[in-house]
Parts: sequence; C-alpha cells; structure tokens
Amino acid sequence: MFKNSFLFGFLFLILMECNPGLYAQDTTPVKLQFENPEVLLQFDKDANSKIALSDTHYHFGKKSLQWVFKKSSYLQTHNFKILSEAESPLAYGDYFPNSPTVVLSIYNEQIQAGSLRISYGDQANQEEVWFDIPLNFTGWRTVWVPFYEMQGNAPQPNTQINFTSFKIQAIDVVEGRVFLDDLVFSQYQDDRYAYPDFLVPFIKKNFAPERDHWMPSLAYYDNILKLPVKSLSQSRQAELDTIEARLQARLKSADTLDDKLAYVTQVYQELALVEGETIKGRPITFRNSETYFDETPKYDEDYIEVHRFGQIMSQLAQIYSVSDAVTQAKIADYFTTATRYFLDQGWQAGASGGTRHHIGYSLEDIAVAFFIMRKPLEEAQLLNEVGASMQWVFNLGKILADEKDFVANIDYFNTQSFYHLMIIYMRTDPEQIAALLEHYSKYMSITLAQDDAHGVFKVDGTSWHHGGHYPAYGMGAFKNLPKVFRTLAGTYFQIGTAGHKNFKKALLTTRLYSNTYDFGFANAGRHPLEDNSIKFLQPQFLDMVFSGNPEHTAKVDADFGSAYLRLWGNEDAKNKEVLTNHYNLKPEQLPGYHTLPYAATAIHRRNTWAAILKGYSKYVWASEIYIASNRYGRYPANGTIQLLSEKGEEQSGYSQLGWDWNRYPGATIINLPLDNLESDLSLLMFKSNQTFAGAVQQDDNGIFAMILDESTGSNADGQRGAYGFSGKLKAHKSVFSFGEKLICIGSDISSVDANHDVETVLFQNNLEYATQQPFSKYTGTLDKSPIDTHWETTKQSDWLIDAFGNAYHILSDNSVHLKQGHQQSYHNKYSINTGKMNPKGNGVKETEGDYAVAWINHGKAPQQANYQYVIYPFISKERIKSIQTGAFKDVSFKIKRADTQAHIVYDKISQSTGYAIYDTSLYLKEELLQKVSLPSLILIKEVDKKTRQINIVQPDLNFYNKTGDYTNGLSHPLPLKFNLKGKWNIVNKTKEVSIKYSKMNTIVGVNSTHGKTYDYIFVKN
Repeated sequence: MFKNSFLFGFLFLILMECNPGLYAQDTTPVKLQFENPEVLLQFDKDANSKIALSDTHYHFGKKSLQWVFKKSSYLQTHNFKILSEAESPLAYGDYFPNSPTVVLSIYNEQIQAGSLRISYGDQANQEEVWFDIPLNFTGWRTVWVPFYEMQGNAPQPNTQINFTSFKIQAIDVVEGRVFLDDLVFSQYQDDRYAYPDFLVPFIKKNFAPERDHWMPSLAYYDNILKLPVKSLSQSRQAELDTIEARLQARLKSADTLDDKLAYVTQVYQELALVEGETIKGRPITFRNSETYFDETPKYDEDYIEVHRFGQIMSQLAQIYSVSDAVTQAKIADYFTTATRYFLDQGWQAGASGGTRHHIGYSLEDIAVAFFIMRKPLEEAQLLNEVGASMQWVFNLGKILADEKDFVANIDYFNTQSFYHLMIIYMRTDPEQIAALLEHYSKYMSITLAQDDAHGVFKVDGTSWHHGGHYPAYGMGAFKNLPKVFRTLAGTYFQIGTAGHKNFKKALLTTRLYSNTYDFGFANAGRHPLEDNSIKFLQPQFLDMVFSGNPEHTAKVDADFGSAYLRLWGNEDAKNKEVLTNHYNLKPEQLPGYHTLPYAATAIHRRNTWAAILKGYSKYVWASEIYIASNRYGRYPANGTIQLLSEKGEEQSGYSQLGWDWNRYPGATIINLPLDNLESDLSLLMFKSNQTFAGAVQQDDNGIFAMILDESTGSNADGQRGAYGFSGKLKAHKSVFSFGEKLICIGSDISSVDANHDVETVLFQNNLEYATQQPFSKYTGTLDKSPIDTHWETTKQSDWLIDAFGNAYHILSDNSVHLKQGHQQSYHNKYSINTGKMNPKGNGVKETEGDYAVAWINHGKAPQQANYQYVIYPFISKERIKSIQTGAFKDVSFKIKRADTQAHIVYDKISQSTGYAIYDTSLYLKEELLQKVSLPSLILIKEVDKKTRQINIVQPDLNFYNKTGDYTNGLSHPLPLKFNLKGKWNIVNKTKEVSIKYSKMNTIVGVNSTHGKTYDYIFVKN
C-alpha cells in the first residue's frame, strides 16, 4: 500500500515531547491519506464534528475520511509539512513560474446548502488566508488552489509560505456529511495549470481564456447554456442527419470477433468496478506525476488514467456497433454503468480536477465512445449529462466567443476540432445541435483562414506551433482536420473558402518538404531522426480529394488528386482508377525549388531526390530542446543540408543509432563532447540576433543563405530572454542550387573556443543501407574499417563520394577529415548530465552504429576561415566512375566572389547570377547590379540581350509593426531598394514595386514582406 501511516498515539506524543527533533522529519505529514485509524488523531475538532474512516467512498487507497458536521463545525491541525519548491514534483523544476498550492479531494453524496472554508493561519489559529468550496455538487471533486489566489493576506506568486495551522470549517450549513481524501497541505505547482471550475471560480478570474485554449472557461460554458436556437427546416434537418451518418460511418469498426459477449465482458472487467449503493473503483486520474505522493501509486492498480479508461470504453463502443441485439443490450448495461462511474469520479461538467491541461490527447477515445453510444446513453437518461461533461472539458464554448477572440491553435486542430464535431451531437435537442454546428463552422472557417500573428498556417504553407514551423505538431492537425472537411462537405455547414484554401496550402506544403514521405531532421523540433513522415496521411489526402475545392465548385480537388496519385496511386488501385479515368487526373511532377521563409528553409528537388536546407534567425528558432528530448540538438539548423532519396531518411543514411549529434551534414559547428553539447537549460529554442536567413527562388533554382551567429540571441521558450553560447561561433553561409548541383560557400567563420575544433560537416552516413563504399581522391575506395585520416586540399582537385552516391568537390584549400567505423552515442531522449530519460526512449540510453563521416576542419578558434565545395546528389554509376578516374570536369559555374560582403555565383546553364549580399555599405561593381539598400538574396537571369528576370528576397521577416510592437509570427513590410546600371522598365509591375531613374541608373523599390520572392521581368530602354 502506497499510503503512509501516521502514528500519533499517546506514547508517541510523549516521546516527541521529550525530544521534539528526534522524529519530526519522519512523522510530519506532507499529505494525508486516510487508511489507518491513527490518522484520525491528526485533527482537533469541535464537539459537533464526527470523523471516521470509511470505505463508502474513497479516492486513492480503499478508505477516506468521513466527516459529519453541523453549523460552524471544524477540523484543525498544526502538524503538517509544507513542501519547498525543490521538494515538489515539478516536471520542469523551477523553469516555469510555480507557487505553493493546496490539493484536496472531496466527495459529496448530495447537493447541500452552504460551503466548506479551507484556511491557513498561525500557531494561535488566527486565519491568514482562506477560500470557500460550495457544496452544490455530487461525486468526487479535486481542487488545486494556489495560495496567491486565496482571500485574506494572500502571498505573492512564487513565494514560500510558512503557515502553521490548517482548518476546514462548515459555513452556513445546518448539518451535512462529506468524504475527504488525498490532502496535500502545500506543494509547489506550475502556475499555468491550476484551473478554475464551478467550485473554485476565482482561480484565474481575470485570465483571458483565449490565452490558454486547454483551460475550460466558465464564461464559454455559460454561452452554451444561453445559446439561442431557431426552428429547423426539413432541408437543414436532413443535413444534420447526413453529417451524423457520415460521422457514424467513419467510426464504425470492422466485425472480426466471433464471441463478442465474452470479449466485452473481459474488457469491462478490467475496470474492476464494485456496484452497490454507489459504483466504486480506482480513481480515474489525469497526470498523477504533478501531485505529491509519499509512495508512487502503481499504474492500473492504484488508479486508472482517463486515457486508459477511454480505451476500454472505446472497445466496448466499437464492438457494440457491430453486435446483435442481445449483445448490444449487455454492452449497453456495461457502458452505462461505467459512464456513471466516470461521472461520479469527478468528470462532470464544471469540474477541472485541479488541472486537466492538454486534455485532448487523453480524451480522444472516450469522446468517440460516447458518440457511438448516444442511443444507449439517451435511453439511460445520461446523454445530456455526458454531453455537458464533454462540452466542458473540451471547452466547446470557445466556438461561441467573440470573433475578435478567435485564435488558431494546432493543438486544438489536432485534439479537439474533430471531437468538437462529435460532441455537438451529444444532446437530444436538434435545434441546439444546428445552432452549435453553425457556430462551429464559423469558428473553424475563421481560424483556419488566419495566417497572421493569430494563425498557425502561415502564408508560405508552414505550420506553426511553439512559435515556429513544427511539422510534428502539424501532423496531428493534418490527421484530424481532413475528417472535418469531408464530413461537412457539400452542406450548409462546410468550411468557408478562405479557411479551406489556407489549410489546403499547408497540407500540400508537407509534400514539398518531404521526400517521398520523410521530412527529415531539419524541422523535426524535439524529435530528430524519429520516423518523421507524412506516409500515414494517405486517408487524409484522400479526404481532401473528395472534400471538393475551396471555392465549392467541384466535388474533387484536382491538386490533392494529382498529389495523391504521385504519393499513393501505385498502392491504391481503386482510387487510382477513379481519379484517373473518371476525373482525368495524372500524378503530379514535383521538381523545382521551394522556399519556406517562416521556417528559414529551402528545398531543392530534382529527379527523385530532395535537398533540405535549414537555418535560423532572430525570428525562427533553431530547434526545440526539452528536458528529456533532443538533449543534444544544438546544430540541426546551422546551415544544414540533408540529402534525401525517394527511399526516405533512414535509407538515405540517417539514423539515431550511433549518430554523432555534432555532425549534421552541411552544418558549421564547434565539435564538443556530448556532455558539453547537451544544453544547460531544461528548455531551449535558440534564436540568434541575426535577421539574415532565407532563400530566393527563380524558376527551378534558388539560393539559401544565413548569417550563423551563436554569440548572442534569445530563448523562445521557457525562460525567455537573452541567451548565447560561450564559443561565439559565427559564419556567413550560402548554398546556390542550380540544376543538379549545390554550390556551398562559407566565409567569415570564427569562434573564441580555444579548446575545440570548428568544423563544417560534409556528410555523416549510417551504413546500414549504404549503396556503395565511400571514396576520396586521397584514400581511394574505403574498403576497410576502421579508418580515420585527413589531408590538405589544393588546386580544386579533391573529390569525395559518400556511401549513397553523393559526390563532394572541394574547391577551397582546407583540411579534410574522413573516417569510417563504429560510433557510439546517446539517445536524444536521455540526458547525460541529469540522468533523466523520456519514456518514449524505451529505456535506451546509449546507441551505436557503423558510419562514414567527412568534414572540413577549420581548427580551434579560427578567424576568417572559409570553405567552398559543390555537392552532386545521388549521381549515376557512370558519373561516379568518371569522378574516380578524373574524367569529370564541371565548367558550368563560376564563383565570382566569396567574402564578408557577398557570395556571388554565375551559372552558365541557366544564364543566372546569384547574389547573397550580407553587407550593403559598398557598391557591388557588378555589370548590372550596383547596390542594394538591405541585405538581400538576388537571382538575375539573362533572358536575352535586352531582357532580365530578377528575383529578389529581403530575408528579414521583421516581426515588428510600425509602432515597434513585436508580433510573433507576422512579418511586416520593409522598404528595399536596388540600383541597376542603365535604364530599365518593368514588364510585370505590381503594387509592391516602384521605379525611378537617376542619371543612367534605374532605382527599384520593393515593399518586401514575409521573406517571399519577388519576380520581375526588366526590359532595357
């Protein structure tokens, strides 16, 4: 048994009086749990109070404290311990603001008049702080009340308390009875997560509910109760029935069981319910780890998590949907009994259980189960009560808020949006269903259309969460939102055009930054090398195909149809035939160059491969490092270049097993021991103070560039504020993508770390799926292992070919290192320095694998170091042979400049000159481009003698508006000017561009925003 026994008998009291310091540490309770009679001696009480241990109701354990009281009755104690911040079970330690909080569970058998007052005071029993709990509820309730939210002399948040008396008193009652359990006198709790409910509405009273979409809002719930309704037409009722039928059909399970009754009986018995005057069982809990226990309760033995409970209920519901009448009757009996238990355990409307944040992740299954079982619940007169419970905990009332308060959130789209649609149907009044559906459609249409600071799907197709592009969270939204689109398609309640169009862009963008399905490490957030893929989105793409186009003029979306045929057509003959023969669609072709300014990412695609280029800036974070995830994730955005074949990440040579977290390909880094590489913060999302990171596109080619600067910046999560790395690594980096080559340039590379080498990584290949043996001009073919060698390159004659047929031509004079052998590393979800392990790491701390790795070594604390090399991804066997024999010569490009001011490259094939301009203080003295007013990325293509195509990007996203206010996630215009030699006219002038002439020069102005490419055709006068 995990509960403490509190021995306060007469003999013990005498021993304590003789030597009060002898046993104080062992006997002063932090938490009271009522399993043994001795604990009754803990309290002083008035003459009208009667207390006893009872198994009539209990929370944790098998007993609780039954208190029978009358007017002004009280229980009081001085014997308790207050936990310090360091002693409290805080998931992130002191990283987030946290404060002393009381935790208490109460059971009320029937609604009573009056309330209970919880108070704390001094040794003389003088009350200092207090709060009241009304007795107008039934069942279990758990409350968390921070001391700073109490009445009286409330302390400030995050302030240690030193109260010495605790009292619970009956206020304005004649007589009554309650059951108390699991009293934590004071522990620190994360200030974000003490939630209000009907019993403690004063918590976060002035907190705007849109600031925390998880937090149930009393005002929002009240909106549901006051929702005006109107009578339904037959056509509208028919649409309600259509939507309901679509939902029901989507949730129906396959009929695969023979003896369904025996199976469901076994499933139901897992709940271990005891039926009597009440239904008793283990507490249905949410995140026990956030509450103090003397001994950790055993999973599925001492409690049942609500997620686990939901899985059981979902099993019952799924089998009900495919059973005969006799079996359905029995399942209905099981299900309604379990539902009464669920409600009695404190999951009624208006109960927050202390906290239930991120609840959508835990309640998905139970929401589905309740929807499927609407009819049995209605027959048991439980449907409206269950519906109210779900409407409260899923915060459905937010759809009824003022439109000005609508704020998009990926967590909502993932874990609540589809379930809101089901919850709307958990009621018996069709007029109310129709009214809620109308508001739901409006809410979804508006929030999906948002691409400003409130939006999560940005103008470039990126999916924002935690203040940045985060596909891992986007995938959750992409998993559930298409169900909403298809369910509502073609009805009065369908998603509006703007929302449909914006979501379409975001979902289709996933296929641009993935190859074929994998989106790699660059934008993996805190999940590097962890099967980051869009492959599971096949049903979702199909849903969007048959949701129609955003304009609602076609039943099939041709863009999604063509994308579907490319991605999954060969494994879905049925839909391939429909889309090909009935709708005349063909698989899309997807070469080209694509930019994601809000992610500081570019994708260069040719044939069946993709190169993903990644940086970061003042506005785009580098990666997400969590307390037990991505612990060594400092470098995945340091100008990285990930080469992905059509076979995906793992079969392109990327694996967590043995991965050296220093050496992401393309990155310029300080090579550190992993215990030094690990972040010193629990949470870190590093942003530099540099605004230059982005890409420009011209036709199928482009330039990516960034100013890498680790010296100063900020942390976008947790402890927001100034942050930097002691090595003060800096570099100007660019990648010019022309055709089937990537020209990589680095200049101004520096560091102050005199103990560790600065490197630019060429490749790191896990060899499990290698397609060939690595090769270099210096070593020849690497046909043995281990090998670790280095050499100095000269005369642009040095070549390397990695284990997957990617060739690297070193053009600069550098020290090149190459090694092949066995590597050992640590799992990204294990911390060397704290020993913490994320359960998702499955206990794997150390990893290993066989690798081939190559890098350019710039030495310790370099100043003005540089590199130049060209990558030829996934070349043919013939090209490999010609490189090895020295026959291959590439004269298709010329690096014209690579210094502090600019990197400039000319490509003969496309007749384009690319410019990455970092310093605008000097004239460029180019043939055409003379000067720019802001750091820029420019491609100028000679169409003919008198015509130039100019593509230009000013990569500063500029999240500051005209008044200087910071608007995270929303770019504001910056005026960019560039001077051209001679007089030129713009053929395709837009509202963003202006032109004037000065002597023999043309001055072009562009109102640049969103880091997007502006594409203009100039003709010479």
